[in-house]
Amino acid sequence: PLVELPSAGLRITAPDRSCEVLHARLRAGEPAVVGRVEDGVLLLDLRTVGADEVADLAQALCALAEGPAAP
Repeated sequence: PLVELPSAGLRITAPDRSCEVLHARLRAGEPAVVGRVEDGVLLLDLRTVGADEVADLAQALCALAEGPAAP
């Protein structure tokens, strides 16, 4: 648990949607994308994303960006 592993991540925010709503939409997608909510932002750790999964992740993020805003 004390070993630090190199990684990259995405910090996702939207002025018209809460990070919890964004996270719920990603988790409900196919395939599900799981991140974590911390300090009011959605964080995605890319360490576990394989090269063969990048296109699926990009598609999920595009769908998230194009989706409706929260009421």
